[in-house]
Amino acid sequence: MTPHVFRTSALVAGLLLALPARAEAPTLHWSLPLPAGPGWRIVDLREGNGIRHEEYIPRGQGIEDYRDRLLVQRFTAQDMSPEVYLGHIAAGLAKHCAAFTTSGLVSGVRDNLPHATRTAYCGRFDDRPYGYVVAQKAIRDADHLFIVEREWRLPPFTVSDEGLPGFDTNPAADEAIKREVRLAVRWLTEQVHPVTPSPPAPPAPERPRKRR
Repeated sequence: MTPHVFRTSALVAGLLLALPARAEAPTLHWSLPLPAGPGWRIVDLREGNGIRHEEYIPRGQGIEDYRDRLLVQRFTAQDMSPEVYLGHIAAGLAKHCAAFTTSGLVSGVRDNLPHATRTAYCGRFDDRPYGYVVAQKAIRDADHLFIVEREWRLPPFTVSDEGLPGFDTNPAADEAIKREVRLAVRWLTEQVHPVTPSPPAPPAPERPRKRR
């Protein structure tokens, strides 16, 4: 992965690396249900000291010129709540964006695991010829945070005074991107959740053989 590739999680990398290694949470290796659409390929996988980092891009897109990306992280986070984590990331990202807004902060608890989702819109990242849309979900499991991000790297876009992003002067293209973001948020909300794998079902008993 080249240095210019943006990673929202880099803003907390120093904090995470400083944390001591701890026992793995039961759901540390849960299988992410990848969103529908073109097949995804993994392009980065790192694990160690209680941290796991995965990155995916669609097949057919390049590592340096991708449009879509999935990021999955699991790490120990002491007492950081999902809402605090998302707020920390948003505050760091906003410093690099001339136009910035967030939407849809939703918190809840599922299977006794607190979670929060939010979408961040960065109209242009520093002086680069693109901006970002990042739909995020953070889940708390004991002393671990599980982070899933669906990211789009798009041509620079505007954010109105009311905090509404406008991606394209073509209304149809603008709506297509917004619909894509809505579907991703729905995927994060409804399908992305760590669960402990169910034990395999016991084999069926053998039928008794007939005597001859």
